[in-house]
Amino acid sequence: MTFTKALYAILIVVLFHIVFLFTDAYYLIQGIDGPMHFAGGFTVAMLGLAIHQFEITRSHVKHISPWYHYLFVIGFTILIAVLWEFHEYILDNTLTVWAGWERAQVSLQDTMADLLLGLLGGTLAFLFFRKNQ
Repeated sequence: MTFTKALYAILIVVLFHIVFLFTDAYYLIQGIDGPMHFAGGFTVAMLGLAIHQFEITRSHVKHISPWYHYLFVIGFTILIAVLWEFHEYILDNTLTVWAGWERAQVSLQDTMADLLLGLLGGTLAFLFFRKNQ
């Protein structure tokens, strides 16, 4: 995985997110939030793969356990997913309250589902792209 591919993939997800925000698609299309969290996890895992591969190459490591590789990538993905959920929480309790917008986090169940979908997207990306490592 290259940094360029990963960053382009993340850019595409961010652009969809911006379009969905400005068109109120998150509120008009039931369930669109789930695929976006899955896609976010997938693309962030692509970046995690690129970072890990860069570090392995730079360190001249000859062999690395697939489990260690997976744990690095999925740990990176989950870290970003948790930070994203904090971002949603902070916005829900500041700008959303002040502007009267719809809340992004409607329940704990929604937050847990978002994190699970990020984990699943990251795992799929790892399985899909690990052969290229």
